[in-house]
Amino acid sequence: MLIVTPALVGRPAHARMLRDGTMRPFAPGAALPADVPDSPGLRAHHASSRVPAHTVLTGTAALWVHGIVPTAPPEWHVAGPRGLHRIVDPLLVFHSGVTARLGEPHEGCRVAPPERACLDALRWEDLGDAIAVTMRALDVGAVSVAGLRASLGLDGPQGSGFARVRASLAAIIRARDADQAGRLVFVTRRAS
Repeated sequence: MLIVTPALVGRPAHARMLRDGTMRPFAPGAALPADVPDSPGLRAHHASSRVPAHTVLTGTAALWVHGIVPTAPPEWHVAGPRGLHRIVDPLLVFHSGVTARLGEPHEGCRVAPPERACLDALRWEDLGDAIAVTMRALDVGAVSVAGLRASLGLDGPQGSGFARVRASLAAIIRARDADQAGRLVFVTRRAS
């Protein structure tokens, strides 16, 4: 019993373990023993119990599984084939699209590659949060601008949310270029 949920031990016991510090928050509705280290494998294992097998986990939740963002988001976005059967789960938001065929297996769960997860976050999640996680993924080297552009090339320009993703990605690239130019000016001024 590595990952503890209220369904396993009851709500009062789960709340008490969190309050006493024997458990620590791990994901929405789940906790880990305080001495168990977090890992992408453990995150993928937990996701496999929540994400339907015929879908692909994407967005910030996929970036969490990959170990790029430190905390699990309150909503998990999944993509599957058009017309798929959607289970009732308040944690999951269902979509269809290109991502449904791009999932890579991780501990029994299909997870979108980091570039695709960033684009889907820009498409379906809060834009401010999505820009922040995409910038983080770029900063830590988990994705590249070329990889993001290549992944965007898989989408048709008439697809749902394409204009929003393209505009957001362009703004991110401009901001990074301006930031790097600013750093260059600072370095050249210090050197002279």
